[in-house]
Amino acid sequence: MNKSRKDEVIKLLEIEKFIPQPNFFVGLLFKEGYWFFKTIRKQPTTIYAPWNFDEGVAVSAGGTSDWETPTNAEGNYYLEPQEEDIVYQFFTGISPSTTKLYLQYTQREDRMNLISPRAIPGPIGYWDGEQSPYRDPGPCTELWVVHDQVPYFNAENAGIVGESEVIGTAFYITPFSYQVIEDKERIKQFLRGDRRATIRTMGDPWMPIAAPGWLKKNYQQYMVSPSEVKQ
Repeated sequence: MNKSRKDEVIKLLEIEKFIPQPNFFVGLLFKEGYWFFKTIRKQPTTIYAPWNFDEGVAVSAGGTSDWETPTNAEGNYYLEPQEEDIVYQFFTGISPSTTKLYLQYTQREDRMNLISPRAIPGPIGYWDGEQSPYRDPGPCTELWVVHDQVPYFNAENAGIVGESEVIGTAFYITPFSYQVIEDKERIKQFLRGDRRATIRTMGDPWMPIAAPGWLKKNYQQYMVSPSEVKQ
């Protein structure tokens, strides 16, 4: 193996094994229940970086940024699919390593619990740059996003070095087209573990966020609540 090829293998990101391939099954738990789909087309993973909090102004030691999410010049959210027939999976790299990153998903009253990144900065419930380096994000930062839902972030300069720091992030985004699973008995098989699927909670594990209006209108009849699943 030549050196360039060897380096390419070494530099494979840890998140690679957590990104589904086409024809994989994914279930997202909303307040209304589990919504399942099959990935049809996996688009290339792209990196949106650098994105700096407070427009690149250094955050003072021990201070936090505002709640923010990246947007473009037209006001569109980079971390939100602009169409209903696309979903995003993304991971977040953080710099510097001492940064604490808090999550609010979405920017409403929904809050994360104490074992997840949460909406109120504090000593519990955050990601940091050691868990999820800027150039090799950790799988712990995995988030799924559908149209009309946007995650927001708050960054804290932990102040370990006692200096102001510019806090930056890199978002590794993979878009998917999908086909909704309309067979509720099949969905229950996934939830019982009879068939393999990637299953994730949207928001707080103890209080999932509500599905957006378009999803409820078009697909709520195919959603399965946890109480419907018998082990």
